[in-house]
Amino acid sequence: MRRLALLSIMILVAAGGGLTRTARAGPPYLADVAISALTERLGDCDASVRQAAALALRDMGPEAKAAIPALAQRLRDVDGYVAIDASYTLGKMGPEAVPSLVPLLRDCEPRVRELAVRTLRQIGPEAKAAVPAMAERLRDCDASVRQAAAFALREMGPEAKAAIPALAQRLRDIDGYVAIDSAQTLKGMGPEAVPGLTPLLRDCEPRVRELAVRTLRQIGSEAISVSPLDRR
Repeated sequence: MRRLALLSIMILVAAGGGLTRTARAGPPYLADVAISALTERLGDCDASVRQAAALALRDMGPEAKAAIPALAQRLRDVDGYVAIDASYTLGKMGPEAVPSLVPLLRDCEPRVRELAVRTLRQIGPEAKAAVPAMAERLRDCDASVRQAAAFALREMGPEAKAAIPALAQRLRDIDGYVAIDSAQTLKGMGPEAVPGLTPLLRDCEPRVRELAVRTLRQIGSEAISVSPLDRR
């Protein structure tokens, strides 16, 4: 009976937001009852049900924000499809999801850390409260997490300028993709990135010096006006 009720809720949601319209037209507690039932099914023993619940909550939009803590826990789900769909749903929740995502940035599993970073990237500049924690992940032991963090900070735009020193250090990363993505993120920071880049022009590694030069070149004339390039 419970599974049948859940299926009915999902059908209404899939039908162009039917559940939301029904909740508004009927008793005011209807949406809360549905959200509570779907949130409970995020812990279902069947992965298909967990995934369906995550999708249904996404379609319900902002009204489903009470499910944020449970959705965040599903980023640890053993089923990758459930974890990814929970991530996308959280990305639609906006800045209210940030407090539940930040602790996952220090999860023992790299895949969970990376997915938390990617979810914060979806939220974008509104996730600015997570910038310090994201900057920490630039030093993650897993290259995929470091790269995801560099990319996510780029999406956050000017709100991520506090991460400039950490991003500049990643031009020395042993993983070329991490280094390049960090450079691209610094380029988007504009002239404020110059003080973090100029010391790298004297790095012992040619590849680091070259990447610093290329990044300053991309920033353009604004970089020269802040700090002339040292050619020595």
